[in-house]
Amino acid sequence: MDNTDTTPIKAQSNHDLVVKDNLTEKGCKKTKLGWIPEDWEFDTIENSLIIENNLRKPISEEVRKSMQGNYPYYGPTKIQDYINEFQYEGEYALIAEDGDHFLKYKDFPMTQLVYGKFNVNNHAHAIKGTAKCTTKWFYWFYNRRSIFSHLTRQGAGRYKLNKASLSKMKIAYPRLKEQNMIIEILETWDFAIQNLDDLITKKELQKKGLMQQLLTGKTRLKRFEDDWRLIKFRNIYKPKKVKAGDKKYLVLSVTKNGIVSQADYFNKEIASADTSPYLVVEKGDLAMSGLNFWMGAVDVLEDYEIGIISPAYKVFQIKNPEIDHLFMRYFVRSECFLKALVGASVQGASVVRRNLDKESLEEWDFKLPAMKEQNAIAKTLQCADKELTTLIQKLNFLKEQKKGLMQQLLTGKKRLKF
Repeated sequence: MDNTDTTPIKAQSNHDLVVKDNLTEKGCKKTKLGWIPEDWEFDTIENSLIIENNLRKPISEEVRKSMQGNYPYYGPTKIQDYINEFQYEGEYALIAEDGDHFLKYKDFPMTQLVYGKFNVNNHAHAIKGTAKCTTKWFYWFYNRRSIFSHLTRQGAGRYKLNKASLSKMKIAYPRLKEQNMIIEILETWDFAIQNLDDLITKKELQKKGLMQQLLTGKTRLKRFEDDWRLIKFRNIYKPKKVKAGDKKYLVLSVTKNGIVSQADYFNKEIASADTSPYLVVEKGDLAMSGLNFWMGAVDVLEDYEIGIISPAYKVFQIKNPEIDHLFMRYFVRSECFLKALVGASVQGASVVRRNLDKESLEEWDFKLPAMKEQNAIAKTLQCADKELTTLIQKLNFLKEQKKGLMQQLLTGKKRLKF
């Protein structure tokens, strides 16, 4: 037994995992898909499953508008519509016939598992299981597997998996009992991930509601009764234009998700080679996008002590000693502040990109509590943030564990006791 954390399995499955450390040892065989257990089958898709494309039906979006209903209409990667008729009934796995997602197999599922009454357009293959290999086994086996060698090219970045190529693709599988046991474990992991994902969504909605209540004074924390007072933006912040010069700092970007490391957000730094004109932003400073600020691309720097941002952005520094920067981090991302940004925006070169009317923003009135209440509100919202962060970290951990289990179980490197 290895040290893999099997918490979801312990909670809902009775199967024990046994590790076979080296699949080149006796009892295994080498195939084009790599080493697999000797008692597993290795064959083509056409000899192991049924490709049932004869019921596929391409229906244009215009025609679908006239036949809206309850039956899903599947495309290569997702449901595209719901219509009033169905062609398929039962359990099937779908794999795309064409698309630009094939190269993203590590992060994007290559297969869909569908049930009941539904439809499929002509951009996905419909796979049905047999007495040898189940529908779900195909779904899981090719869910995160590269099929690049079986594709033909359809222009830049677009590829096609035709039926002939799909038929000749190889698949390895154990006996039905082991297939079903492996699938049960993977579905247990999926169940745990989905439950946690649903909980995160619920907590995010709760936090949004909490922000709306606390940041407007509709709900007051215990022991605070003083009236909130009106204060103009110009009495809270002052513009800050400190250039980086020859100093090197972390390059940051202001997005609708807040202030982020540019290298992490874009998987690379897109800053100019010469960052001397970039603006310095320090912990507690307010930074906003120069053009997309009115869409919520605004934040107060808290996750880093100092960094630099594009000179196209705006930077403001707190000038009022009675303002808490942690409180303002939440306040500037509230509906109240966003309304002010929209009101202080002037349409620029396009509808999406707008310019800031700084004078208008400076005169905008905000109703804010006293410093102690600001502190208390910020701490309350920080607790909600910490809870969300913990849940998201746990979710990412479970997803990584699931990837590892798929790699181990679907190749026979990890076997089950039965």
